Amino acid sequence: MFRVRFGHSWTNAAGRPVEGFREAGLCPACDSGDTSADDLLAFFAVAEEAPLWRVVDFGGHVAAWVESVRRRRVDMVRLRGEERAAHARRLHGEPPCPPSRRRHGHIRRYATP
Repeated sequence: MFRVRFGHSWTNAAGRPVEGFREAGLCPACDSGDTSADDLLAFFAVAEEAPLWRVVDFGGHVAAWVESVRRRRVDMVRLRGEERAAHARRLHGEPPCPPSRRRHGHIRRYATP
């Protein structure tokens, strides 16, 4: 529905800073319940195209959502569980992505707010 790219940095295993970019996609199914995402989704629901006078409003919603995405961290327990489940499905000849996630066209991110 909506994808952004923003600056992101981290410290590598050697203790050195690494500068790069991160991308995030807004998904009605995955992001529902996150206040900033809900605000942005509501904006899209009422305006497919934003008139010039609403650009500041739109920018505020985008900035709030990007900041909430920026603070998310990977839930390693959940990620490992999904990896084990996907591996088990592959061993049995099934697709690695469960049907509930395939219908959205992507795999849900493994992040916690």
